[in-house]
Amino acid sequence: MAKILVIDDDMAIVELLRMRLAELGHQVVCALDAYGAAGVAAREKPDLITLDFQMPAGDGITAYQRLRGNTFTVKTPIIFVTGTNPGDILARVPGDPLVRVLQKPIELAELVALISQLLAGTVPPPPPAPAKAKAPKSSGLSAGALGGDILDLDL
Repeated sequence: MAKILVIDDDMAIVELLRMRLAELGHQVVCALDAYGAAGVAAREKPDLITLDFQMPAGDGITAYQRLRGNTFTVKTPIIFVTGTNPGDILARVPGDPLVRVLQKPIELAELVALISQLLAGTVPPPPPAPAKAKAPKSSGLSAGALGGDILDLDL
């Protein structure tokens, strides 16, 4: 099976993914922020990476840029597992055929299927990033003000 790097600042999500992916035979390594992710990736050389978007010590795009700048992970498939709108993420990583986005809450079966497809090289290309729409007027609440990311795995 594959070595998968799980990058998320929510320890409950990290442990749940670690446990469930290990049950499927994958070797799972973890990082809890964007800063530590690059070091873990360089040391462990994962076959696939799951990456949260909103984290301390740099967001998912910061981590993505560090991972793509690393010789060992420049061609590693990355699945953003996040509460952020997928179109917003794809617009910031245009043209990367090895990036997919699953919006939380996700189903474990969907994640597992996508991991299998990416590792086998059989996943269809990502959808094109949507045209930049005019942002609605802010309510004054930050994205994390309503409780942060949610992961709903059917266990």
